[in-house]
Amino acid sequence: MIKYQPLENEDELRDKINNMDKIANTYLMKIKDLYIEDLYFMSVIDKSIKLIDSFLFALSKRNLTVLATLTRVQIDCVLRAFATTTVSDSGDFCRAILIDDIRINRLTDTNNHKLTDKHLCEMLGNYLNLPVYDLYEKVCGFVHFSSDSFHSIAKAHEEYSITMLISRNNREEDKQTFERLSLELANQFFFFGSVLIEDIFSSWLEQKKRWGSQ
Repeated sequence: MIKYQPLENEDELRDKINNMDKIANTYLMKIKDLYIEDLYFMSVIDKSIKLIDSFLFALSKRNLTVLATLTRVQIDCVLRAFATTTVSDSGDFCRAILIDDIRINRLTDTNNHKLTDKHLCEMLGNYLNLPVYDLYEKVCGFVHFSSDSFHSIAKAHEEYSITMLISRNNREEDKQTFERLSLELANQFFFFGSVLIEDIFSSWLEQKKRWGSQ
């Protein structure tokens, strides 16, 4: 299992994110005897790696709204990949999604619980031993309009006065805060991308290999 070990060096983190598609390809090249699950994983991984260029650009701009949105999509990819491990028949599950066009939250796990985002977050959190749902909610706080959207443009001063900045750019005096939050999101983006490819998809490939050796 991959452990969450955040990187402090931004250049190193950028390089790792930029190479995620290459890592994915090394695993995708191992596919033999194509199963419906392979097609499902290929679709999810493709969606994940298509986020990379936009994420790196947003990271350079310290654009928290875009970074959080893309991290949310990355987590969604992992949840949908992890869902294959929670059902009684992964083949039937993948057919339901890819062929019958059924929404995942209408399907159930082996305990007959609907595969909602919250339930998947909680199960993935148990697997990774991380508060995934809390993290998911925090990322959603950046994505959805809320009071945070106001606080990001308003700055209080003495005597009940405030200044407001509506701009493509962040406040210069908030530079360190935006840098910290940007790197936090970048670490999460990379971690969940790694879980998708090097943990969940890798485990599926190993499972196929065991089937072939029987």
